[in-house]
Amino acid sequence: MSYIDPNQYAHMGDDAQMIQSAVDAAQLSGQCVCIPRLNARTGRDVWVLPSAVKLHTGSTVILDSCRLRLADGAFDSIFKNDLAGTTEAELLRRRQYDIRIIGRGCALLDGGRHNGLTERNGKSSSAPRYEFDALVNTLIHLHNAERIVIENLRVENPRYWGMTFHYCSYGRISNIQFMSSGACPNADGIDLRLGCCDFIIENITGYTQDDSVALTCLNDSVARVQGLDSDIHGVVIRNVATCTRCANVRLLNHYGHKLYNVVVQNVQSSVETDPASPDADAFPLRLPDSEPLPPAVEPVYWTDFSNGARRAHVAVKIGENAYFASDRDGAGARLGDTFNIRVQNVQACSQVGVNIARTLCDSSFEGIQMFGKSAIGVYFGEGEFDTLRFSDVGFAHNALYSASDRKPREGAYGYQEPAAVVFNGSRARGLSFRGISSHPSGGHVFAGHGDVRMRAADTVLRDERFRLISGDGIILET
Repeated sequence: MSYIDPNQYAHMGDDAQMIQSAVDAAQLSGQCVCIPRLNARTGRDVWVLPSAVKLHTGSTVILDSCRLRLADGAFDSIFKNDLAGTTEAELLRRRQYDIRIIGRGCALLDGGRHNGLTERNGKSSSAPRYEFDALVNTLIHLHNAERIVIENLRVENPRYWGMTFHYCSYGRISNIQFMSSGACPNADGIDLRLGCCDFIIENITGYTQDDSVALTCLNDSVARVQGLDSDIHGVVIRNVATCTRCANVRLLNHYGHKLYNVVVQNVQSSVETDPASPDADAFPLRLPDSEPLPPAVEPVYWTDFSNGARRAHVAVKIGENAYFASDRDGAGARLGDTFNIRVQNVQACSQVGVNIARTLCDSSFEGIQMFGKSAIGVYFGEGEFDTLRFSDVGFAHNALYSASDRKPREGAYGYQEPAAVVFNGSRARGLSFRGISSHPSGGHVFAGHGDVRMRAADTVLRDERFRLISGDGIILET
């Protein structure tokens, strides 16, 4: 197969123009674009992009051990399809197909130095560069596209979400390593947004300051595609081994958008040493190969890795009693909006293994094992839940509470005491638990308060001082 080399266009004004010229030529010839390590225009082994490369239907770009870096002060992605963020993307007849970004060898996308644009300040600015808010900072953005492959890439220093997709389908994202130094807020790894379906997301590793893989079906500012529904469904997420301050995998939907038929398999908290080991503090937290960069804005208002915390808040998070207009009737997700979620094989060093809030029904969870400094296996927040099945939820023998875990907590994630399963104002019917064990450092199996009806079998209480159930409104049915 013959390729078009952007170095053929070394006479262009900047590196983005060189690559764009190759992409445009490839659309006419049917060839692929292959970006080599060496940039002939500058003689350097880096390609610095002041603007995004726009991909067309049929575009295949191969990154051959090359480094693509956003220019300082740029307000754009590295790659996006040429209709992304435009009103033309509203039209189904303008849908784009067969877009591939393939890494070979050591292929790197680098966000470089942050431009200062965040969700917080972008929404309050009237400057033209903030037209699409912080979304302009996502390194890859595809909108109204189908048959997508993105694979074998390392993503460093994202300025916002690493990859974002709106109204896209039949996609595979695989073998991606993220490295976020924590220099900016909201640094998710992969985000499927409104209208995405039929995706496989697999083999995701590294560090993400925010959620590593997120399916978030909310009202966005991007154009909706006429003739397509806005739900997220038909997604397989597997083999996620990341370090994060938020969630390894997050599912969220509101405003009547549905989220369903999702499989989450093999999620692990990435650690370099056993966090419960007596000498764990002797091993400093590393950000492997991460370039130290100044923060996006001052003061730093987000959580990063600098305080030495070695655990996420939650491994798998489903639902939220926030991120919608609370004064608007029907804005929040309702029972039946989130369903058919199957979670299997989670090994988590996090405060909570699985966090469920707002609503969920007709779903199952199997094999949730906590280790290190972990407090709660399954947490239910306020909301309505129906027909959920849990099996094999427990803790490693040397799991430990952090000092903060034993303190009563208030608010959205509140609890009076940690337990294997905690209810916080939940209304639940049709819950079943099998093979649930209590924490080796002490605690009840089920605790909290709400209006809960459940069945339980094969429970293990590791300390006779504690009880199977502690709290109000938790009824064990026979």
